[in-house]
Amino acid sequence: MSEIIVNNLQTIEIFHIEFLRRFVPKIDLNHFALKGGVNLRLFFQSIRYSEDMDININDKRIRKDKLIKVVMDILDNRNFLDVLKTFGIVEVVKPNMKAAKQTDTTQRFKIHLKTKNGLDLLTKVEFSRREGADHAVNEHIPSGVLRDYKMAGFVVPHYEVNAAVVQKIKALAQRNETEARDIFDINLLSSQYSNSENKLPKLEAKLIERARDNVFNIDFIQYRDVVVNFLSEEDQKIYDSEKVWDDIQLKTAQLIEEYKNEK
Repeated sequence: MSEIIVNNLQTIEIFHIEFLRRFVPKIDLNHFALKGGVNLRLFFQSIRYSEDMDININDKRIRKDKLIKVVMDILDNRNFLDVLKTFGIVEVVKPNMKAAKQTDTTQRFKIHLKTKNGLDLLTKVEFSRREGADHAVNEHIPSGVLRDYKMAGFVVPHYEVNAAVVQKIKALAQRNETEARDIFDINLLSSQYSNSENKLPKLEAKLIERARDNVFNIDFIQYRDVVVNFLSEEDQKIYDSEKVWDDIQLKTAQLIEEYKNEK
């Protein structure tokens, strides 16, 4: 396979996809689910790239030591490293497991990707044991993202759109610091969301109200730094605008209010 030229955001995305390709056969599909920004990128046409990848995993089925072994074996896999070289990644620096966060609820793996251009790109693969894999579906990654990289598709367990919306509302309400990406993502999902056929857990009214109020706690500069900078150059021209950000905030607050009224 000839080398494919990609930018820094795409380089990290390629690592996430190829890591998933090797992780999926190692763990029963019913015991984990892809969530967060990578889920939105691969399955819901999100235009926002993600620095990190988040996966929920079944605490009772997958021991901490087994997960560490699976992850480290993938990072050591020669075929994996050879594939990454075709995208300009010349070295994968494995996490320092003595310093890595490995608790009963969170297992975090910080990984450095060294590129042929001399760059050191940091990404994280984080596994959470808080939610399990309820409301997940097993689906082939649509060809949209994969086509750019000339990659073959494969099946990944991931959260369906309504569950993704609920997760983002909870994150918006519960993070220590409000994240602009949660607001952006809820707005992105608003046209795909419909809870008419899905029995999702009821969120407390105070949590929903906190999420709605937090929508307006992020200014344009913060939004530009953590959202606009993670869009393609073409999309940056469209979304790098205070008016666009104002519209996103209003629409996000409206969807959250609609979710509250549905309950």
